[in-house]
Amino acid sequence: MRFLQKTLAGTCLFFGLLIVLVATVEILNPTTSDEDRSGSVAALVIFGLPPTALGAWLIWNLRQQYERSLENLADQQEQRFLQLLQDHKGDLTVLQFATATQLSLEESKVYLDEKAQQLNASFDVLDNGAVVYRFPL
Repeated sequence: MRFLQKTLAGTCLFFGLLIVLVATVEILNPTTSDEDRSGSVAALVIFGLPPTALGAWLIWNLRQQYERSLENLADQQEQRFLQLLQDHKGDLTVLQFATATQLSLEESKVYLDEKAQQLNASFDVLDNGAVVYRFPL
């Protein structure tokens, strides 16, 4: 569906802007007769502006969908984080979080570091070198 929307948006913008450009050049051309100029204005209004507006609206709509999906993903990640905190009584490692959320180790470390700063967590280093984030419950 998104592919179809992207294709339609690109097509509408391409042809709409092409017609707008040609009609504008014809309208601004000093050698154009009044009859041709009024025809160019009609073409601009009827054939140029609607597809351009539709293409712009489709792009805006796609952008809104993308932002909503990012917000949903962040909300899901936050809920998974809170559930893991409860399950592990506030102690989490990067590996536990990465396994549960299917994020990379680096992304998990960055996420846990940010949450540790927000929630004033402490850190412990185990004998094997793993860092345990201790979040207050």
